[in-house]
Amino acid sequence: AAPTWSPDGKTLAVTLSRKDGDVVVYTLNLSSQVLTRMTFDPGIDTEPSWSSDGKKLYFMSDRAGGPQIYEVDVSDPKRPTRVSFEGNYNARPRVSPDGKQLAVVHLDRGNYRIAVIDIASKGLQVLSEGRQDESPSFAPNGAVLIYATQEKGRGVLATVSTDGRTAERFTNTSGEVREPVWAPFPQR
Repeated sequence: AAPTWSPDGKTLAVTLSRKDGDVVVYTLNLSSQVLTRMTFDPGIDTEPSWSSDGKKLYFMSDRAGGPQIYEVDVSDPKRPTRVSFEGNYNARPRVSPDGKQLAVVHLDRGNYRIAVIDIASKGLQVLSEGRQDESPSFAPNGAVLIYATQEKGRGVLATVSTDGRTAERFTNTSGEVREPVWAPFPQR
């Protein structure tokens, strides 16, 4: 589950369920087909996201008793570091293009909202104001997040600037919005 490409496109980070029921993050080298285990805790480890340089993976784990974000160096995966500390629910990490922030789904006063975590300081800032906001994705320039939310019981698209100053919802006349993601700028 939750596959994600490395920045160079040569490796996938994936979540696999082992025979013993443990849910673990692995990397899969596409040319050699070698799986390498990245997480070693008996808790649920899922939703991997690569750092912009491909040297780290960020993932959600319940090893502390509730969903929190951790990072692991791909070259030394047995030494994970906790990244999120505010609140008791932080999930779905997505790395900003400059590698300085993580967008997450954060439980804020009973509502699931979009927040950003400064990777260096570990500080968290809630950006959205919905009740069921999910699936954050950074714009290629890192200035805006796109995400799915609910309006009148329907899934709609929303954006918020990474400083929280500008927000917009886009209503649609049919269908439901789920799992939005920005397309990358073309490589030159």
